[in-house]
Parts: sequence; structure tokens; C-alpha cells
Amino acid sequence: MRNWILLLKFRLFAFLLTITLALPGCTGEEMEVAPYQTCDTQAVVRNYTDCGLVLELTNGQLLMPQHVTILPHSGSAEQQFKINNFTVSENQQVIIGFVKKGEALNACLKGTQLVEVTCIVGYQVQT
Repeated sequence: MRNWILLLKFRLFAFLLTITLALPGCTGEEMEVAPYQTCDTQAVVRNYTDCGLVLELTNGQLLMPQHVTILPHSGSAEQQFKINNFTVSENQQVIIGFVKKGEALNACLKGTQLVEVTCIVGYQVQT
């Protein structure tokens, strides 16, 4: 009887240890969307000369995302950027979620909304 209880405790410990080690192993470049965030706003990536990267919404409103990195030209005609480690190209269509962070201080885009992109997904329109 005592050996049976000890074996049961060992199996329970092994099961919990396996779960604990396996769960944090999920990684990747895709951004995760937390349940309280939505990723439902369509936009097009634009690169304005001397002004930088903006996201143009379907209603024409411009958003200036934080955490943008310009990538070196890779031989393609369009400049590539990273927004929160997600690679995008000029004129790419994306679906985003964002949190407003005030107005952009950039003089050529005065009045443009500064945003933190909380999720981003690229897509192509099928013709």
C-alpha cells in the first residue's frame, strides 16, 4: 500500500514537471493577441519621405506607430520596416490593433496620432 502511494506521488510530480517545462516553449515571430486586445483595423503601410513610416487607415487617418526599425534594402523595390519585430513593406496591407499614445511630435505629420501597435497581421487582397 505504501509503495502504491509513493508511485502515485511520483507520477503526479512527473506529470506536473512535464507540463511546467513544455508550456513556455511556445515561441515565434508572430505577435500574440491578448484577450482584451482586438486586431480589427485595416491599414496600409506608407513611408513618407522625411517623415517616416505611417499606417494609413481606410478612412484616410494616419497613425504613427512606436517601435519602428528601418531595415536595410534587400534588393527589393520597396523599403522594409519592423513594427514590434513584425516585418512589413511599403504599401503592404495589414490588420492592426493599437493603443493611442498621444500626438506625434514630428513637424511634417503634426496632429497625427502616435500609437503603440498591440497586434499586426499582414495580408494580400485576392484578385
